[in-house]
Amino acid sequence: MRFMMLMIPKGYEKAAPGAMPDAKAVEAMMKYNESLQKAGVLRGLDGLHPPSMGARISFSAGKPMVTDGPFIEAKEALGGYWMIQVKSKEEAIEWARRCPASDNEVIEIRQVQEFEDFSADVQKAAAGFTEMQAQSGQGTKIFVNLPVKDLNRSVEFFTTLGYKFNPQFTDENATCMIVGEDIFVMLLVEKFFKTFTPKPIANARSSTEALVALSAKSRDDVNRIVETALAAGANRYKEPVDHGFMYQWGFEDLDGHIWEYFWMDPATIQG
Repeated sequence: MRFMMLMIPKGYEKAAPGAMPDAKAVEAMMKYNESLQKAGVLRGLDGLHPPSMGARISFSAGKPMVTDGPFIEAKEALGGYWMIQVKSKEEAIEWARRCPASDNEVIEIRQVQEFEDFSADVQKAAAGFTEMQAQSGQGTKIFVNLPVKDLNRSVEFFTTLGYKFNPQFTDENATCMIVGEDIFVMLLVEKFFKTFTPKPIANARSSTEALVALSAKSRDDVNRIVETALAAGANRYKEPVDHGFMYQWGFEDLDGHIWEYFWMDPATIQG
């Protein structure tokens, strides 16, 4: 289920053009945003300029009429939003309760209408809607597919590392592990994995099939992830490598797949 958490700052409807939030408030809010991201529920977020920089288009008698902001009759205005994907309204409310909002801010929660929520006649009228959604400004998504012997054990292992799973794409044969906004790892039991390829499944413990490399926020983050994996049953297959501008370390998961985590100096990335 997707929900929009709408931030409504009191008085924002009268804010002057170019009004910006306090830096300390933004710093606190960024920590909250990171918690949403780490939990795998964040799908989008943005802040909005005040109504004084916007416009409204009304359609009285079918004729469009433009009114520049601010809007005198407005009693409140939207300051920004989050799009989250959770299992229930209660979970969305719980996330909203954790927001470090000030006493002049209100969060309104609204559930997003999914295509399956519509009646049959509305779905017919909206034919092509889901395809339009998939193509509207969304970048390419990456799905890495890996065979596993014991799905439940693998889910338990990666949960220990802090990863979340999409219940919509999870059953007794496979699960979808959320790595990033557009990056996912599909863990498939070997029997099911074989239905997608005519080639034999490689033994990841005796041969290298692929190296899954993921960036981390810092050297300490690289160490934390790998050490947590080793404590949860992963195999140490190499020692940390420090290139100065880049630090990397990795592990073999329960099925022998190699996961590399690395941190690169931002100054090097920027050129």
